[in-house]
Amino acid sequence: MFGRLIATLSVCCVIAFAQPAPAAAQGGKYHEAPSLDDQVKAGKLPPVEQRLPEQPLIVPVVEKVGEYGGVWRRAFLGPADANNYVRVVYDGLFRFSPNGADIEPKLALGAKSTPDFKVWTILLRKGARWSDGQPFTADDIVFWYKDVLLNKDLTPSVPTWIRNTDGSAAKVEKVDDYTVQFTYDRPATLFLSEVANQDGPDQAYAMFLPAHYLKQFHPAYTPTADLERLAQASSFKSWNQLFAAKAAPASNPDRPTMAAWMPVTRVSDPVFTLRRNPYYIGVDTAGNQLPYIDELRFTYFADQQGLNLAAIAGDFDMQERHIQMTNYPVLKDHEKDGKYRVMIWPTFGGSDAVVAFNLTYTADPVLGKLLASKDFRIALSYAINRDEIKESVFLGLGEARQAVPAPWHPYFPGKDVAEKYTQFDPDKANKMLDALGLTKRDAQGVRLMENGKPLTIEINVVPAFGAWPDVGQLVAKNWQAVGVNAVVQIRERALAYNMRAANQLMTEIWNEDTTAFPFTGGAKLDPRNAPGQTLTLGPLYYKWLTSGGKEGVEPIEPLKRIMQLIDIARTEGHDAQVKAAQELFTIWADNVFEIGTVGLTPMVQGVVVVNSKMHNVPTTLGNDWPLRTPGNARTEQFFFATK
Repeated sequence: MFGRLIATLSVCCVIAFAQPAPAAAQGGKYHEAPSLDDQVKAGKLPPVEQRLPEQPLIVPVVEKVGEYGGVWRRAFLGPADANNYVRVVYDGLFRFSPNGADIEPKLALGAKSTPDFKVWTILLRKGARWSDGQPFTADDIVFWYKDVLLNKDLTPSVPTWIRNTDGSAAKVEKVDDYTVQFTYDRPATLFLSEVANQDGPDQAYAMFLPAHYLKQFHPAYTPTADLERLAQASSFKSWNQLFAAKAAPASNPDRPTMAAWMPVTRVSDPVFTLRRNPYYIGVDTAGNQLPYIDELRFTYFADQQGLNLAAIAGDFDMQERHIQMTNYPVLKDHEKDGKYRVMIWPTFGGSDAVVAFNLTYTADPVLGKLLASKDFRIALSYAINRDEIKESVFLGLGEARQAVPAPWHPYFPGKDVAEKYTQFDPDKANKMLDALGLTKRDAQGVRLMENGKPLTIEINVVPAFGAWPDVGQLVAKNWQAVGVNAVVQIRERALAYNMRAANQLMTEIWNEDTTAFPFTGGAKLDPRNAPGQTLTLGPLYYKWLTSGGKEGVEPIEPLKRIMQLIDIARTEGHDAQVKAAQELFTIWADNVFEIGTVGLTPMVQGVVVVNSKMHNVPTTLGNDWPLRTPGNARTEQFFFATK
């Protein structure tokens, strides 16, 4: 499946410029949601034919053409859970398909490249409009490029995906109102994979922005003094903070969007509400403008436990995010009540709970030296009883493995790599720790570091997508058995993100969900990706890389080689990408930058609870963060049956 995707991007130069018109539209007639009829009759909205582009996005349906109406009840865990919104709407120029293997046009009509892959042309849909009715054109991409990407106050460092070989930004030019050209000094073979992830994840900027709206908050178009006064009046320190807030759809309902549903409240509200976008570009195969569902309501829950109890009670219409796999048996038991059905969407590899290490920790230099020691990390990996974790936390599912792709993935580096250092061998762990000079212990049996302090490691846990606190406690128990004191610290997500970026975390538990896409998006294996948005690996490496070596810490040789392999893969075809990936994951596992525990389970957003009346939800779906699951299920074609 993935081999087909990679091969396609390596040899194919045109991606879907043309598509047939839906059957109903061939007769000159489109249909719209009844909830919009009154606005059209009152002249507040143009007729549906005038709101759609000349060539709408035609969205295939999973089961059948749907019915209009209804409210999709969903849950979230507060402002730091904004990616819940990002995943549902998947508001991108291109998006991954349901199987996770193909890339398809969404807001864009198509793309083509030159034979050498150095120049890419994106064609937009003529007549497409933002949710406020204003035209969506090449100017919205050029505004992002010229005024956001190249503005150091907004983008301090150019993202790797759009860099030339010398680190400068590739050239982006407007050809005409609906055509944009990207020019690199290198082959950009993975360009479309990158573009499919430039939809504004992690509160970052999407690569297309409503220029007509955001110019009022940018100093290139509005006097800086006016912006600074406005920023202070809005409790921001500077204009760029104000701009970032105004550019985030989940935080600013005034900001126009291209998604099927537009926010009408904020992600900071107790109920985060989205309503249909009357200008959405998509239609079904019968010419009905999408989405079918009128409204989405994300209800705030203070913790994952309360959210799961509500799911068991049948209070949600479609929810996979934050559903704990440990509740799968009770969910299946209640399935017989008829309120909902339960499905499984497995992931594509990695590890569903890893312990990631901060290799540049400086708050305690002696401890930081140990965390940066490969042998220390190997010893701690041998100390973990993965069979116990598998039975206690994963319902006996999955396998002990490091954070590498699944065996059926072309990037799989081999069984020996996947299983490296995963054997439970406390004797070997003790010997390796002794060899590091950690032979002295205090009265409680805790090993003493060279400065005489007890060796204590904090394991940061955000209770977001799995029973990670339980994993943390079992890991801590295993480490304590070999003389390493471990303390599990549970934190709210936003705080943990801030601490990660500030180089304050020692270790943390998360899932490694980007192994199918190590070269694109926000892959956690690339130290050039912002630590606040990936996992702790070495925030000071990131600072060194983004400051040109003026600040931070120079990355170690294995990480330098990983960056080289990523850069090679972005310019080569399928065979070279596979070779680079396998070497990359061999280095990753050999150095145990993350200790993998158990993988190949549906723990992370893979247990899906669906209202019995909701239809067009696929029973099988590629599930991964780069796919924006469930967004790659084409959520705009979900509907409620009334009969």
